[in-house]
Amino acid sequence: MARIRSPNYPAISLPEAISRVKAIHAAEQHLAAPKEVIAKHLGYNGLNGASIKMISAISKYGLLEEIESGKMKVSPLAMTVLYPAKPEEKVAAIQEAAFKPTLFTEIANEWPQGKPSDENLRAWLMRRNFATDAVDRVIQSYRETTDLVAQESGHYTPLIESQGKGGRSLATTHALQRQQTTTFTPASGAEPFRVTFTGNGIEIAGRITDEASADDLVRAVNALKLLLKPLAEIKKPNWADKPFSPGEKVPGTTPFRAHHVGHAGDSLIEPDEGDTFPTCDKCGDKVRYTLA
Repeated sequence: MARIRSPNYPAISLPEAISRVKAIHAAEQHLAAPKEVIAKHLGYNGLNGASIKMISAISKYGLLEEIESGKMKVSPLAMTVLYPAKPEEKVAAIQEAAFKPTLFTEIANEWPQGKPSDENLRAWLMRRNFATDAVDRVIQSYRETTDLVAQESGHYTPLIESQGKGGRSLATTHALQRQQTTTFTPASGAEPFRVTFTGNGIEIAGRITDEASADDLVRAVNALKLLLKPLAEIKKPNWADKPFSPGEKVPGTTPFRAHHVGHAGDSLIEPDEGDTFPTCDKCGDKVRYTLA
């Protein structure tokens, strides 16, 4: 009897994919490398079935990109997850990565008002011809991925990119199309806030009892701001494409790429906002810095 092959799905969850791509970035930074080298950074001896499956899973979340045949590099989306300029950017990047896998988008669209039970999701997957031995892995990956979204943004809301009327790309109105209520559970352990999506806005109700709970509310509001506009409208900083010279002030705490002249290749630095960009020991003030 022929073996039943399950539809494509990421073999690991997003939290694990982020951990794995962080190891790749630590070794290669922004540079591209052959897939067999990427496999070694992931702890494998080389390219084999297991390492190819792992690389594919990380790519499904948009954290690795193939730039030429056989070579890959850490993607801009992964860099935003690992080194966001602002907390809101990390929230948006994690939400985007979480629903890059087609299967996870389909699950979120099937249950737009919340998460299905394991049994409900298992029955749905079986109807879609998933092999029995794959179903539990899919459920675990989906749970861990959406739990990360909830942890970072304070609640679960699948922000799925789709095409609205006129072809406009939507990434947030998905959550505002119908009234629904959920809770934001503060990391401090304080009383949860009640969050209601009303169809034309967001209402928040809760009790502020001390400074920590006030900070929790501020974090919740900052995360929820992303739900009020498409991801495409989240602006890069106005200096994102500017090259900086030695002596200029660092505009934000984030990785920058150093472009050297006459020696070596590019390198990565991680200065703090307000520092000054340094000169190079070899090419002096000819070095230039751009956002990584």
